[in-house]
Amino acid sequence: MTLVLASAVLHASWNLVVKASSDRLVAAFAQVTMGALAFAPFLLFVDVPWEAWPWFVASSLVHLAYGLTLVGAYERADLSLVYPVARGAAPVLVTVLAALVLDDVPSAAGLVAIAFVISGVLFVAQGSSRSGGMRWALATGALIATYTLIDASAVRRLDSAFGYTVCVFLGNAAVYVPTILRLRGARLVRSALRREGGRHLAAGTASALAYVLVLAAARLAPLGLVAAFRETSVVFGALGAWLLLGEHHARRRLLGAVLIAAGLAVLVGAG
Repeated sequence: MTLVLASAVLHASWNLVVKASSDRLVAAFAQVTMGALAFAPFLLFVDVPWEAWPWFVASSLVHLAYGLTLVGAYERADLSLVYPVARGAAPVLVTVLAALVLDDVPSAAGLVAIAFVISGVLFVAQGSSRSGGMRWALATGALIATYTLIDASAVRRLDSAFGYTVCVFLGNAAVYVPTILRLRGARLVRSALRREGGRHLAAGTASALAYVLVLAAARLAPLGLVAAFRETSVVFGALGAWLLLGEHHARRRLLGAVLIAAGLAVLVGAG
């Protein structure tokens, strides 16, 4: 499980970099682009069927909305609020939607897990400001749930999980480039990259490496166990917000993040 824990730390790390950046929108764009470049060489070795196009185009557009919403959340609230709530809300929303749309009703253990996650989210939300950060965090979670459902449906239909994922990474960058240029302009983007390009390169590489580590771990351990351990990222995110960013409520929210991680782990095991 060392690989999975490393992946969780890396995932939390790139969120820390976005939150700490002087221009969070440019940071998100740069990291997505760096991650795409890291995966681009794999296009030479994967076969992506033409029928995958509608899926990864849809996923790329939802990922763009997710990135913009995540940045909006970080502009309005602490990482120790946004990160656990967004990551915790997404699997719960997927479970609820599956129950409503697919009649895939969770087990008793799944319901207990959902109660844990909701309790953790409420604990994290205590003392939050009226800036709208909680709403933005929940919207981010909803978009995570949306692209999760799209990607899960795609890989089940196409039987080309890795090739599809490479295309999604590249598609994300393709839709981010014109968006960031429209919203910030080339001059501001160049200026931000000159100041903080090195950290964005490291964070983008960390994002891609986090995914590779999860894939590697999935080949060595049961997928459910890998997914459960992966959710410890919310704890590492809250811990980083406390120790590295000095957020005022982060120490208290760390307990809420632990509740969320525990609930997600049980939810994965009950799935």
